[in-house]
Amino acid sequence: MSFTRTNSGLSNMRLFYDADIVIYTEGGSKSFSLSEVEAGGFSSQSFDIKFWYGVFKANNFIKKIQFKAIGSKTAGKIITKKIVNGEIKNTAIAKDRDLDHFTQEIIDSPFILYTKGYSWENDVFQKEITLAQIESMLLEMEMPEEALSIVENTYNNFRVVGKSLIKLEILFRSRGVSFICDLNGERFFKKNNQVIDIKEVFNIIDKKKRNVERPVVSGLNLNNICPFMNNYGKLVEALSIAVINHVCKKLSDHKSIPKQIIETAMIERFSHKLMREKDHYYSEIVERLQAA
Repeated sequence: MSFTRTNSGLSNMRLFYDADIVIYTEGGSKSFSLSEVEAGGFSSQSFDIKFWYGVFKANNFIKKIQFKAIGSKTAGKIITKKIVNGEIKNTAIAKDRDLDHFTQEIIDSPFILYTKGYSWENDVFQKEITLAQIESMLLEMEMPEEALSIVENTYNNFRVVGKSLIKLEILFRSRGVSFICDLNGERFFKKNNQVIDIKEVFNIIDKKKRNVERPVVSGLNLNNICPFMNNYGKLVEALSIAVINHVCKKLSDHKSIPKQIIETAMIERFSHKLMREKDHYYSEIVERLQAA
């Protein structure tokens, strides 16, 4: 029989794990309701946890953490509110930054941890890390020029298209309708093709525009926005995985590379990069929580 913990119980939950702090993540393979979370439900394994563990390890966080993946953004929002209102202590939550800096206010609290990009996928599936992943899977002593050219062209193409996608997402959301952020990122890349399918984008526009009130104006200057850090994270991930598969199939004996293997390896590469090169955004997050 399960029981629901009070705010005091949630604040002291860290003691069950001999931890200094409990950090919830919104990701995970299962979505838990608030009542399930309050009853102690969570997943101990998720890509979000692996990402954030790497961030804290790279920045020498000395407090002992118990990570809990809860999957549900609804439960995450309520936990966030409880933290901000001071109802629960010894607790933090790691959240996707999403487009909150455009559509609503970012919460300034050492216990509310936002990703630098739209989500962890934007941080991890960068061109530089994608190139390193491809290089590790090819047998050549040096990265082939053809591979470099394919990756460069792929990311340059997305840079142009991606800016339009961000504008569309913000425009749709300004009218209460999500554009592509509730879709599978892989659907925008045809089989064996690393270039985004523009036809699919227009299909979605035609399908969803009927739900959008006119006029549609964002009022934001988005000319200098980075399409890789601000687009839907699953789309950026799909871009990277598509080009990794394309190059490896074209230039090696790799025929099929499991997605989870790529995701795990890419997070590891990102974590190692943080150890080599300090990222001031994440180091500041860790330092603030350490001092709190």
